[in-house]
Amino acid sequence: MMRDKMEREIDMNRRRLLGTGVAALSMMALPGCAEFQALDRVGLARKRPGIQLYTVRAAMEQDVPGTLKAIAGMGYGEVEFAGYFDAGPAECRRIVADLGMTAPSGHVQARDVRDAPQKVVDVAAEAGHDYVTIGWLHPDDRQTISQYQEWATACNRIGELCKKAGMRFAYHNHDFEFVPIGGNVPYDVLMLETDPELVDFELDFYWVQRAGKSIESVLAFAPERFPMAHIKDMDTAGNMTDVGTGTIDFASILGNKEISRIKHLFAERDDAPDPFKSAAISHAGLQDIIDRAYPRNLFG
Repeated sequence: MMRDKMEREIDMNRRRLLGTGVAALSMMALPGCAEFQALDRVGLARKRPGIQLYTVRAAMEQDVPGTLKAIAGMGYGEVEFAGYFDAGPAECRRIVADLGMTAPSGHVQARDVRDAPQKVVDVAAEAGHDYVTIGWLHPDDRQTISQYQEWATACNRIGELCKKAGMRFAYHNHDFEFVPIGGNVPYDVLMLETDPELVDFELDFYWVQRAGKSIESVLAFAPERFPMAHIKDMDTAGNMTDVGTGTIDFASILGNKEISRIKHLFAERDDAPDPFKSAAISHAGLQDIIDRAYPRNLFG
């Protein structure tokens, strides 16, 4: 059933979206149409599919407005930035708003969080984000547990600045945070030594599973601390694949209200051979996941 839905959506959109390049993609109709008006009536617009723009980073580097228009044309309602390129944060905010989308979060460089936290917060405010999110730690900065403790302190520090600015701070994981160092698990250090009032977490489903950990167990430890997630799928060989075509049972996890309080779902594939094709397939997959995880009658 899911494959049929995905194929129907892809067949309708692929000719318009994927064979024409960014400039032509930007001419497509935007998602304020009947589909999203219907979603609003039943409350499902609260879970509009989102995408981490790292998926289409090469196109963003060449043409920010055209790429964002293409993403909106696929039906995405939310985007998470991974840099603003030559457009800058204020212009990106304007473009996103004009396209009827929102940008709840932006990934930032960890060393900037540590060394220039106020500047990071100011830029995020200019971009209109609700969350400032660390995307990745450089290998040199994650060799010891002491370094992770220092990162926890840095997260608390910028978390306080975010709170004063009306935003939240979040940490996005990979797999390396789950590899023990001297008997201690770095992710545990980050969870336990950051203040829940100041620091949230963005769970990357793929990287948790790649680390051999239970996604459900990670979420269950502190469900309220996970407002965002990267919906990144895994194939049978353990590689990344388009959302909905892999092995992770997103719908059952997200639909479990005991462990999942996630508000923002961002599709992502780091290594897509054809990023726009991947984004279109992943939109269909994520929409299907949303439909199954959040039945309409749950919203009242």
